[in-house]
Amino acid sequence: MKRNIENVFVIAQKEFADSLWSPRFLLILGIFMTILLVNGYQAGQNMSRMGGEFIGVFSPLINSFIGLASLITGVGGLVAVGLGFDAIVKERKSGSLNVLLTHPVYRDQVITGKLIGMMVTLGLGIVISIVASTGIMVGVSGITVSTEVIGRIIVFVVLAFLFMLSYLALSVAISTFTKESSSSLMYSIAVWLALVLLLSMIASAAAGIITEQSISEDASENQVKITRAIMYISPAVHFEELITGPPVGGLMGGKSSSSEMHGLFDTGFSLGYWVEQNWDNLLVLIVFPVILLLISYMAFMRQDITM
Repeated sequence: MKRNIENVFVIAQKEFADSLWSPRFLLILGIFMTILLVNGYQAGQNMSRMGGEFIGVFSPLINSFIGLASLITGVGGLVAVGLGFDAIVKERKSGSLNVLLTHPVYRDQVITGKLIGMMVTLGLGIVISIVASTGIMVGVSGITVSTEVIGRIIVFVVLAFLFMLSYLALSVAISTFTKESSSSLMYSIAVWLALVLLLSMIASAAAGIITEQSISEDASENQVKITRAIMYISPAVHFEELITGPPVGGLMGGKSSSSEMHGLFDTGFSLGYWVEQNWDNLLVLIVFPVILLLISYMAFMRQDITM
């Protein structure tokens, strides 16, 4: 048992080092950090100009993190895809898996170590980027952040990790089933585009077909419900609702129009109440990457890795 854990740890260390010092990943992470840092500086300037108390439904603090969440939703998925799209196919094409498995290392240790290494890399990148962006925002604005807000920022970092982990898990799964890195990258980006940029149009068109309504007509209540139900397949929707608060109704009928909480940074309500109001979104954001990682794990265990 101890030997197995040591093997997993060694493979995770190697994957972490390879990912962290990969020129491709450093370039993507650098662009991501630059975007977040610029956003933090602009948000800090806006907060400094507005001044006053930063507690309330439409406070500058809440608006700043809503903007940060939007950036992570739009760009964060690409960072995760850039990290994981060739995780398996690259090793298989290079023949390193065949060499590695000639040593006293088993398949489950290889895939577990690689997944842990990539997750640690992703987590480190997210923590550094968000902490740096938040630090600039607070420094420029000159506000004092309370302990409660710091706690919610930590929750925000965890949610951002879960969201980006969904796309890392997705790209790793695609990498497991494809034979070329180029194909894995193409499919991963195509899915990202569909889930982040095109899903709203696809959902609206599908709802119109189902309800037999034309695009020019005003959307009926049934059409709106179908559109939202389709859009809930995207992790981005769940992540945004956790930060900004849900619209009227919910994914599983657990929310109502009487809900007054406006997302994670509405400090008029406790974190316990936030969990109670958003448990369905939180559950999906946790389960989505877990399922994809399990699919990658089981597929790798059954595959013929010889090329």
